[in-house]
Amino acid sequence: MFLEENYRAYLTKMRTFCKFIQRQAYTILSYKYGTTLFFFGFVLIVVSAFHFGETVMQWSQKQYITMFSSFTDNVAGHSFKHRLCSPMPIDVVYTWVNGSDPELISKLQRVKIMLQTQLNESRVDTCIFSDCVPADLIVIDPQFPTSLPLENLRQKYSLFNEATDVTTINNTDNSRMVTVVSYDNEAAVIRALKNKDSISWKNNSVNKVYYTSDWTLPQGVLLKDVIIMSGIPFKHGMKNVKNFFPSVYQDVFSKIVSFEDKGVAVLHVKTKAVFEEVLQLNLTISGKIISFAAASIVWDLNDYSRTEDFSPSRFEDNEELRYSLRSIEKFAPWVRNVFIVTNGQIPSWLNLDNPRLHIVTHEDIFLNKSYLPTFSSPAIEANLHRIPGISDKFIYLNDDVMFGKEVWPDDFYSHSTGQKVYLTWPTPNCAENCPAMWIKDGYCDKSCNNSRCDWDGGDCEGQQNQPSHGHMANLWPGELDLQNNINDMYCNTGCANSWLADRYCDQSCNVYSCGFDIGDCGLKNFNEIHKIELLPAQRVYRVPPSKNLVYFNLTNAINLFGEVTSAKMDKEELVRKAAISLHFKVMTIILYLNHSETTISCNITFHNKVLNATNKISFNLIVNTNQSRALKAELEKATATQESILSINETESIIIKLNQMPESLLQPNPKRSSVVLVEKIPNITFDALPKDIKDQLDFLKQRLEEGELTEKGYKIHKYLLWKIWLNRNQSMPDIQNEKDAKPHTDTKKMVLDDIHNRLVRKSSTSLLFNTPRSNEVQQNDKHEPILHKSRNLMSAFQFPFKPGVFPWEKSGPLVELQAKLDVLKNKEQYSVHSVKQRRLLDTFADSILNVNRIYNRMFGYITRKVPAHMPHMIDKNIMAELQNLFPEQWAITSSHKVRSSNDMQFAFAYFYYLIGVKENITAEQIFDEMDTDSSGILSDREIRTLATRLFDLPLDLNTLLKLENIFINCSKSFSSSSSSSSESSPSSVLSSINKSKAGDSTEKYYEINMPQVNREFFLTCPEIQQLIQKSFKPKPKYKHVTSGDGEIAFKMIKTNISLVVAQLDDIRKHPKKFICLNDNIDHSLAEAKMVKAILNDFFESMFPMQSHFELPKEYRNRFLHLHELLECT
Repeated sequence: MFLEENYRAYLTKMRTFCKFIQRQAYTILSYKYGTTLFFFGFVLIVVSAFHFGETVMQWSQKQYITMFSSFTDNVAGHSFKHRLCSPMPIDVVYTWVNGSDPELISKLQRVKIMLQTQLNESRVDTCIFSDCVPADLIVIDPQFPTSLPLENLRQKYSLFNEATDVTTINNTDNSRMVTVVSYDNEAAVIRALKNKDSISWKNNSVNKVYYTSDWTLPQGVLLKDVIIMSGIPFKHGMKNVKNFFPSVYQDVFSKIVSFEDKGVAVLHVKTKAVFEEVLQLNLTISGKIISFAAASIVWDLNDYSRTEDFSPSRFEDNEELRYSLRSIEKFAPWVRNVFIVTNGQIPSWLNLDNPRLHIVTHEDIFLNKSYLPTFSSPAIEANLHRIPGISDKFIYLNDDVMFGKEVWPDDFYSHSTGQKVYLTWPTPNCAENCPAMWIKDGYCDKSCNNSRCDWDGGDCEGQQNQPSHGHMANLWPGELDLQNNINDMYCNTGCANSWLADRYCDQSCNVYSCGFDIGDCGLKNFNEIHKIELLPAQRVYRVPPSKNLVYFNLTNAINLFGEVTSAKMDKEELVRKAAISLHFKVMTIILYLNHSETTISCNITFHNKVLNATNKISFNLIVNTNQSRALKAELEKATATQESILSINETESIIIKLNQMPESLLQPNPKRSSVVLVEKIPNITFDALPKDIKDQLDFLKQRLEEGELTEKGYKIHKYLLWKIWLNRNQSMPDIQNEKDAKPHTDTKKMVLDDIHNRLVRKSSTSLLFNTPRSNEVQQNDKHEPILHKSRNLMSAFQFPFKPGVFPWEKSGPLVELQAKLDVLKNKEQYSVHSVKQRRLLDTFADSILNVNRIYNRMFGYITRKVPAHMPHMIDKNIMAELQNLFPEQWAITSSHKVRSSNDMQFAFAYFYYLIGVKENITAEQIFDEMDTDSSGILSDREIRTLATRLFDLPLDLNTLLKLENIFINCSKSFSSSSSSSSESSPSSVLSSINKSKAGDSTEKYYEINMPQVNREFFLTCPEIQQLIQKSFKPKPKYKHVTSGDGEIAFKMIKTNISLVVAQLDDIRKHPKKFICLNDNIDHSLAEAKMVKAILNDFFESMFPMQSHFELPKEYRNRFLHLHELLECT
């Protein structure tokens, strides 16, 4: 009925409208020129219709693509926009804090006291607050986990025996509930505290409660029914406080507790009205005014108003965020949105009305709100990918990082190369004298034999440890074929190729056959090596026949063209090791023996910083290392004779031109004696010697008994050990017996690594780096003997800056307390067997080591570096995947209040997960790759391509027949297991061959018994699956490319004015894409103000234009905390 009425109404309206149109048409036609106008209007409509139709007919898909869809204008006719373009949109995320905020400083003070309490360094038992007196209450923090009534609690827990009431309230910062237990008097409270151990929950603390009139305490809870009465004269006594009040107030108190020694009484009132009335009461006793104040209860007696460790000047903000935002507008305008993650603070100059700016609080991103508040940058960084509305790929910046040149997304990521990873400094050593490259290298190193280094990666477990997949991934092509050739792996007994040019003076490598450790032990013996002067104009050099060791003097070239920046050489199968020492200005090359005459091409690139000019020297080196038996025997004899010499040659060869030396050094110097004088060693009890000295003596005795040392040599080495024991200057690590040593897994490895200071080779590409002097080299220069036969660390690791996003993470009490707490927690977890105690690393370095240990077990033992301090592009999906793989470790990181040693360091963990994670190659992927014609069936040609991938080249007939037989055997089992179809059986194949035509869905094979190798058949053949698993190793899941710090300007800003000016001028002269000014200013010094002024002037010179993220200069934000802003709105 309702529908019919609506329909009738609709028809009525339509009739009315049509009649209106009709009347208007008649009106127009009634005019003098109405008919003419009507005719021309009709013609115009018809012509327009024809024109529109013609346009439609001419408008083709090609024209549409040309104008509107250039991404599909290609031979495939498909859009590759997602591959041709950089990932868009991209957001930027900052973490920011106002270090001078009083509210923040108070919270930091509380965290400090909390850490001191955990370390038992701060135990406050005396209440120093105003009118502070004991209360008849106990607080259980956090809330007691039970809902039992009081009667049942009395029966179960002795703590509640004399309790009169149990209630719950919010704690001081409203982050959790606490349980308040009431008693009749203080004596009952004292008895109850003696039974606090009856509560078995380890996380609950039982605290005595106090009343105070100081309502400003951040840890106090204000009460609405308790009043503190203070200022009572002592002469009147405190026996009956009620008598001090007018008669009308005699019965309004439920309880009064007096403290005569302090002249204070605690008044418990019955109603809220009485509570407010008493507070307004004016009472005078003997001319002295009595004060009334609402009582607060406190159970934390620490005074958080004492903030000398967190003064605002220490954490002063230099407004780097303002200029970093300006750099985005200037050099990265393609950014979509900017998210600023804070603890609720708001910069006073920030324009909150900008639609592309979003303030994000910690509550918005932390899944577990109980972890808040937090002051740990790793905890905050671990949750950045949970920002609501963030792009899939976002760029994370600290506020002290900004852009200095034009930056585009492909500076971080491209589809062809994947993620670009900027690496700088090496990871710290897991233990003293244990660099990362010693871990799982096939040798048991005593300094690495501890839990922090995973017991040398298993090298000291007494078993044949095979290199992990991650370790083998560093081998260059062709290296696997040489692993069993011991002569290729070692240049001398006990000296693996990877020990050469590694910044460590290895005495077993300090022989001619190893190039005297390629400069690691100095140049004293380089006069025995064939020398070549590198001349810019010469293009061909020849090494004398049978010589496999040569060094180039680069002095002239470096003086002319500047320092060496890179070098390349081909014919890697001929080169055992090559390296450049910038310190000594030499390039040393060791060749493999028994190679006929060959030409090696070399390219060395120089850069002159003064002229800002780059030059390249290219030359050919003709070598012939074939040796006759006589020559080889003579060489081996000479080497053996050289190693047996006890006295040390003191003549040092300096490979530089004399005219470049100071005049004072050109004078003749008398040659020192090479005789080692041995004093008489007193009688010493063997048991009195340290273990390391005993081990060395045992080793010397063993060499003496085996004939490797003469009696004189034994006495000399014994004397040197005795001198070491007397001086106690250093401890000598164990020397491994050579017969127990396992083959070194890094035999010919030449991997790009500026820590090892070697000529690095990947296929035909290498880079060269400086080699600083070691302690042993300096000893050689002073004509002192080398004391050690084992490897010794040259220099301790130090980070070039104090890492930390927030100012309190760089230095101060929180860093020191957390480091102590971490050591206390880990004292049983890590046992280090060393004479020296482990050096207390900073928490940043320890967190790097923590992640490095985890990744060593997961991805293999490799040498890793620390990502640069710069903007990082993060994929939130990869970050979520990483945290799902290590949920416990990331949860621990998020729970920390301040930076801790067992944090998952954000950038290091993310990038090395992206580098290390691998995925298996599946049979589906192989079939799709082989099926080049997309027919769904592999042809003979495609099967041959498959064979080249599965077997070694060259292919022979037997190999191809083997693969065909695998398919034929699989077809028999496949056809027998398939009940619905027999296509894969040989008989069905034979029948299909006769019917095969061009375009049919079957293939005709040369072997008539071959089944149709379709996708289903290929995936169900177990032999093929095994072959694929064996031949195709896991590949990296995510593409990536590593890069150096060439486009990164990192400056540590200290309080030295002249140094700061020089640093900032260097950035002006050599602008980089990424600029980081790490604040290490001591704001307590008078020069700090001048440094800040210089910094501000630099920022204004680089980014003078205000961004849209800033308020006009005359405006400031009224609210500096987000909760205040929300309350107002």
